[in-house]
Amino acid sequence: MSTNGKYPHIDPLDWDTIQPHVDALLDAHIDSEAVSGWLQRWSDLNAVLQEAGARIYRAVTENTADEAAEQRFNRFVEVIMPKASVAEQALKQKLLAVVDGAPGDDTALLMQRFRTEVDIFREENVAIESKLDLLGNQYNKIAGGMTVQWQGEEITIPRAQSLLEEPDRDSRQLVWQQMMDCFLTQRGALNDLYLEMLPLRRELAANAGFASYRDLRWLQLSRFDYTPADCFTFHDAIEAEVVPVASQIYRDLQSKLGVDSLRPWDVYADPHGQPLRPFSDVADLETGAQRIFDQVDPQLGNHFRAMRDGYLDLASRANKAPGGYCSGFPVSGHPYIFMNAVGTHDNLTTLLHEGGHAFHFMESQRQPLIWNQDGPMEFCEVASMSMELLSAPYLARDKGGFYSDADARRAYADQLRKTVLFFPYMAVVDAFQHWVYAEAPEAVTAADMDRRWRELTDRFMPDVNWDGLQNEQETGWHRKGHIFEAPFYYIEYGLAQLGALQVWRNALNDQTQSVAAYRSALALGYTRSLPQLFASAGTRFAFDRQIVGQLMALIQEQLAVLDA
Repeated sequence: MSTNGKYPHIDPLDWDTIQPHVDALLDAHIDSEAVSGWLQRWSDLNAVLQEAGARIYRAVTENTADEAAEQRFNRFVEVIMPKASVAEQALKQKLLAVVDGAPGDDTALLMQRFRTEVDIFREENVAIESKLDLLGNQYNKIAGGMTVQWQGEEITIPRAQSLLEEPDRDSRQLVWQQMMDCFLTQRGALNDLYLEMLPLRRELAANAGFASYRDLRWLQLSRFDYTPADCFTFHDAIEAEVVPVASQIYRDLQSKLGVDSLRPWDVYADPHGQPLRPFSDVADLETGAQRIFDQVDPQLGNHFRAMRDGYLDLASRANKAPGGYCSGFPVSGHPYIFMNAVGTHDNLTTLLHEGGHAFHFMESQRQPLIWNQDGPMEFCEVASMSMELLSAPYLARDKGGFYSDADARRAYADQLRKTVLFFPYMAVVDAFQHWVYAEAPEAVTAADMDRRWRELTDRFMPDVNWDGLQNEQETGWHRKGHIFEAPFYYIEYGLAQLGALQVWRNALNDQTQSVAAYRSALALGYTRSLPQLFASAGTRFAFDRQIVGQLMALIQEQLAVLDA
């Protein structure tokens, strides 16, 4: 199987077809004049493997019961990726041995990342990383196979989640409890899975000479512009500036629902008594999203139009992995969006969000080296979260969207409220992982983790009444796949949301200029630091009480206008 005309004889599942190209790069003479061409050849080879990996992952998530797809995934993870990791280490060492500094301004950060990756690489960790990838897929299989019975029909967890918006409280409680029972039935298996992953991650750190996995992971994620201490500063800012605003939102919801206290099955309820249902099937979702993107920016609309030819899998179904994601096929130049749509407004928001990731991929394709495309994850999420907010003015039917004017205002306001409510949850997820990997004892147990999760939810989300639901509350970490599959990857959403809110603040004054700055920043890919990328988008990379407080005040002002 070939995926690149420049490498027509490569089979991504047969390393013997890849090794000769690696050897040619290792044998080539490179000096200051030849390094750019050599880097491009390596980039092209890397693109072939990345595209193959993306297509293999697409298949295994589109159908978790496809045994052939799982076999291809396992072979790629167990055989190809470890060999590719060793080969990349050798290629980086060859490059850094002859390059003093960086070949050019657009590769300065790339050289910094390469040097860091060379420094922390240990060959004995390659097999451990592969095992962790396979264990992560086990989480997908467990969660993706969950269904509940509802009114005589077997429905997926995403479909069940949408029913939590329904006005009837008893129905909400019933479906919520069934969802919790699915996870509680797998409580032992999920505990065992995570407790198998945890020592492996600690072993990775010890092999690389780090005191904690957090220290290693920080460098693996190329977090050069902020520290763990900065994360705690952010947590404190959220507690001081966001939690009071979130508490008011919860009090308002409680009042509108007419309940004595907010239970977990109430927090998603629609206080209007009629949940927003913007589309009836994914065809409606696609065409409506197309209209919105065309309004935000014609070129972004063209990007999405190209994706509609085989690069969207939007509908929820049995044996489909949970959640949503956007990946890119760098050889063919197409992004791909995966999600589980069941007709809710949240589904529309997810598509707008993943559309932002897709546009980032496409805008950054002008960067010739694959490592300089997309960007640091904190800014990748600015791309996606900004698109949610930049699209908000076009939710009304007469502006291309799905709703009446009143419902469009309501959806816009709901988006802002959910943004506020996200920050405390993000702090819980991030603080939990700091504790697990840098503070918890070596012999930490699942019960210890349950207790810590409960403490953190009580700290950041104090307005939800969990009385009598201790098991459900303390196992909330089981229901966040990032904790299993992508350790420490969550603070990015919070940092990026601050950037996205600033893009939105600019758009309130001048939407056209704000979108232009947004696209300009996306096109820079990974050639600039986080503060520089934020600045290019017309925003500031900051996460202290001052910036958080300013943005919370702006949201409250806009909610007053929308609710009026």
